[in-house]
Amino acid sequence: MLLEGKGIADRIMLELSSAARDMEEKSGSRPRLDLILVGDDQGARIYSQAKMKRGKKIGCDVTLTELPEDSSMKEVSSIIGEKSLDPDIHGIMIENPVPKNLSISELADLIPYYKDVDGTGSMNQGLIVSKKEFLVPATPAAVVEILTTFGINGTVTIVNRSPVVGRPLAGMLLNRDYTVTVCHSKTPDLKKYTISSDIIVTAVGHASYFDASYFSPESTVIDVGINYVDDKVVGDVKFDDVSKQVKNITPVPGGVGPITATLIFRNLITSFRYQFSKRQ
Repeated sequence: MLLEGKGIADRIMLELSSAARDMEEKSGSRPRLDLILVGDDQGARIYSQAKMKRGKKIGCDVTLTELPEDSSMKEVSSIIGEKSLDPDIHGIMIENPVPKNLSISELADLIPYYKDVDGTGSMNQGLIVSKKEFLVPATPAAVVEILTTFGINGTVTIVNRSPVVGRPLAGMLLNRDYTVTVCHSKTPDLKKYTISSDIIVTAVGHASYFDASYFSPESTVIDVGINYVDDKVVGDVKFDDVSKQVKNITPVPGGVGPITATLIFRNLITSFRYQFSKRQ
């Protein structure tokens, strides 16, 4: 079965639009997300523009602060500090990648946890581990949405250990009673883990890395990879071959991606509600 994300994303969009209208009626203001783009990475610019369009559809205000490539940690930190103190800004997100002289993890930790809509700060990562999820990274949340929407259970192998995908996803799945294995670039005999798991989540950033030999006929494959080949977006999995063999698979594009882009605004609504409740 093809596990398409558009229907899930559309449902969440409707839910968030209703929530945004409700909160605007109660508070007199709209949820606001401030994006920070340092440098001129075209991929990051495209993603920021997509967030602005999606936010408008939902009923949220999204603004973009652009900083030059040579901005220092001190300069970017100062901008984050100003936005953190502004009560009219409910969410802050730093577009990735950032220039090499900056640390995305250090910058993320400067954002108050209740405005960290990317969910990558240490506080929100820790809340996942302690089973008190608050603002969670959107990509892992999208994977969870797919599995729960389609009622897919079983053992899981995640091929990624980053703080953006693998680590938080492992925690979120453990919180939902999945049995989880995390693999990475140093894992010997990777096929041994993938072929024996019910669910495999791939996020290696390597186009068409996984062929059919990595999976069994009963596998559910969640392809998180986004790679550009000849101006086309492809995943980590050789879709044409693998899709003929496995039980379930997400397409790229059209699988995890649309849900991920939408769930950032679920975090924004959650953040807005939290901040509004503290003012009452």
